[in-house]
Amino acid sequence: MAILPDDLAGLLRGFPHPEAREQAFPFLSVDEHGLPHSGLLSRSELEPAADGSRLFGVVASPRTRANLHRTGSAGLIAVAGTVCHHAKLRMISCLEDGDLLGCVFEPVEYKRDDIGIALTPMMFHTSPELAERERWGRVADLLDRLNGRIR
Repeated sequence: MAILPDDLAGLLRGFPHPEAREQAFPFLSVDEHGLPHSGLLSRSELEPAADGSRLFGVVASPRTRANLHRTGSAGLIAVAGTVCHHAKLRMISCLEDGDLLGCVFEPVEYKRDDIGIALTPMMFHTSPELAERERWGRVADLLDRLNGRIR
């Protein structure tokens, strides 16, 4: 088992504020043909455990949810400065909440890729409309429930 390092956890921790620029994190799963499937998650859908031993996530995409149920494996990519963080994850439990899947992941492998080249992360602009459309309040409640299950 790996641990999510503090600098990666710092990128994932917290909740986006409306009218801010936020990083979109590529989230990878494996489709029914054994091929990579990509989605995007934000800090609104991710929360690392304080000790880095777990990552809580909420997934809305039906295809990504199906992939996670089938394989239980995923990958997450995050960028900061000259560093690209790669985390391989195993889903160890989940909680269905209607059309949302709350997941508890354990990191199984972590790679820090840094060759000194400045990188620009994929970004998006938040808004109250986006927060409502993506149900940030409901997602936050589910993340809290997941986090409370393993304390």
